[in-house]
Amino acid sequence: MTEVTVAPPLHDDRYGRTSRPTRELSRRAKIIAVVVLAAVVAVIAVWAFRPQTNPTTPRTLDYSVVDNSSTHVSVGIFPDQERDVHCIVQATNEHEAIVGFTEVTVAADPNADPNSPKRVDVDLATTQLAASGHVDSCWFE
Repeated sequence: MTEVTVAPPLHDDRYGRTSRPTRELSRRAKIIAVVVLAAVVAVIAVWAFRPQTNPTTPRTLDYSVVDNSSTHVSVGIFPDQERDVHCIVQATNEHEAIVGFTEVTVAADPNADPNSPKRVDVDLATTQLAASGHVDSCWFE
């Protein structure tokens, strides 16, 4: 039977290579890391749960062009429980030029459901025949 010999492994200390010790964070570094992580989590939480600065996006429900001087627009505006919501409703012609404009206000209502829109019907006076009517933007007062 043939005997097989295996060379012994090279020893790192024999050839000048040393194993690198694993570095552990000091107790102070661990405390600093935990404090920084807690601060980041707190900042994210404050940012995520801050009060809304803009109302929930309003929706145009319907519009009808009555004649050259009038357009009827129905919009759904989400009421706020503490602040009045002001919105711009406008009519535009076929070239997207504004031909009718008004502002509407939905008063604050402590009993309002912020998840269901309040229907607001608006009659707009127009300077010429409108092609569409819609709610443009809303803000808190």
